[in-house]
Amino acid sequence: MFGYLRPLIPELRVKDKELYQAYYCGLCHALGRYGLSGRASLTYDATFAALLLTAVCEKNAPELAPHSCALHPMRGKTPAVKGTEVMDFCAALCVLLAKYKLIDDGRDGHPMRKCLLPFIAGAARKAEKLYPDMAKVLELGLADLSEVERERVADADIAPVLFGELLSSLLLTYPAIPDAAKPMLKALSKAVGGFIYTIDAWDDRKDDQKRGCYNMFNCIALSRGEGASAQSENEDASAQTEAGSELLTEAELHDMAEAMLDMYVNSAALAYDLLDAKFCKPLLDNIIYQGLGASAEAVLLKKEGDK
Repeated sequence: MFGYLRPLIPELRVKDKELYQAYYCGLCHALGRYGLSGRASLTYDATFAALLLTAVCEKNAPELAPHSCALHPMRGKTPAVKGTEVMDFCAALCVLLAKYKLIDDGRDGHPMRKCLLPFIAGAARKAEKLYPDMAKVLELGLADLSEVERERVADADIAPVLFGELLSSLLLTYPAIPDAAKPMLKALSKAVGGFIYTIDAWDDRKDDQKRGCYNMFNCIALSRGEGASAQSENEDASAQTEAGSELLTEAELHDMAEAMLDMYVNSAALAYDLLDAKFCKPLLDNIIYQGLGASAEAVLLKKEGDK
């Protein structure tokens, strides 16, 4: 469920591309306190959170310092954002989300991924101790989301909204957010959370169908098919087939996903327009106004087998 919040690189200026890389590398260094398993949890989505919280909460632009990367030794030393409270917060967020992602993958028919849990357990305990409020919010929010998935709710408005509320609650546990920025940050993160859940559900619908895992689009299709069948139970077989084909098509589901993603992108842009971004504005502009749409288009146009 990660990796959709990224900039549209061809539209970035060279200096903004380098700044994004500096945030990405800086977050990786912040994850170093959790060991190699912590660094393996690095995501583009957490980098976006680091950019956003820095832009809203920091009083001074973060400093850059040259760092060498063990994974890319041929690069030499490259600039990375120095450690800040925001970077430490987002590093803990990476680790805790990675833990629950592995648990969720285990439930969704990926037993080998669940086997990786012991490798990140120590890092997760450390993050929970450093940020207990974040850990509590994540535990309660994912419990509510798991209940919806367990009941296989066939409603496109419930699970994405719950995930959006969870994401906004997580970001708002950061203590240094100015009061004036909290309503806009909450609205923005709710829209972004809804976007992430929806785009991931559409991206994974075929795999989830094969494994019998919950996917809101598959549940919606199934519930509509059952409704058509009940409506047609007194009609002949050809009429039932015709009714089913009219009520349930891949194109309809595609249009639903596209409309939902458009709604979340527009909601995110409206909330972002009201935020006072002190730093990283060109990067955030690119992600909100171009990157989200590019991610949605790439997933919506993806053909089966391209995953």
